[in-house]
Amino acid sequence: MAVERMPTTTTVDLLRHGECEGGPIFRGSRDVALAPAGWQRLQDVAACQAGWQRIVTSPLVRCRAFAEWLAAARALPVQVDPRLQEIGFGDWEGRPVAEVWRDDAEAAAAWYRDPEAHPPTGGERLASLRKRARMAFDAHVATGRGRHLLLVTHGGLIRTLLADLLSMPGAAVHRLDTPYACLSRLAITHAEQGESLRLLGHNMGTA
Repeated sequence: MAVERMPTTTTVDLLRHGECEGGPIFRGSRDVALAPAGWQRLQDVAACQAGWQRIVTSPLVRCRAFAEWLAAARALPVQVDPRLQEIGFGDWEGRPVAEVWRDDAEAAAAWYRDPEAHPPTGGERLASLRKRARMAFDAHVATGRGRHLLLVTHGGLIRTLLADLLSMPGAAVHRLDTPYACLSRLAITHAEQGESLRLLGHNMGTA
């Protein structure tokens, strides 16, 4: 008679970077450093958390600098994964958010209502972001099975990944609020019958 193995659980935390230099702009793939307030906000959120065993980060400095600092402070391994980079905003990249909404209001409103159907001109399509984000997530869950992982990444990627994991339509992505230093926690239970995923918390540690 076969003995059924006990299920194991992998915990994955998704942490968005803090406020950046340059104020509210469409940063996308632009490499912009954290502002002092953003760095402090991340430190405050991280100080309330324990148990991380591995850190994976976007290559962009607003994520990578803090991830590498945190890894050094807690003697943890850290890995850079280009698949965790933010979505590219095409013609909007580097422009103030208020300016885009003023000068390109129709396109901005269409993008906000349904980013899957109406990407910014020249920008990365949501389907592409969803695919690479999910590939990265699945790969790190597989290699980090049974551990507690921290993925330091971006608001657009986190929203898109959560929508995909929770079987939400692409048009619903902007319903998920991901403020600066937003921390979301997922648990993946691995059993012989298959895997199951639960969202344990969202906006943890943020005001």
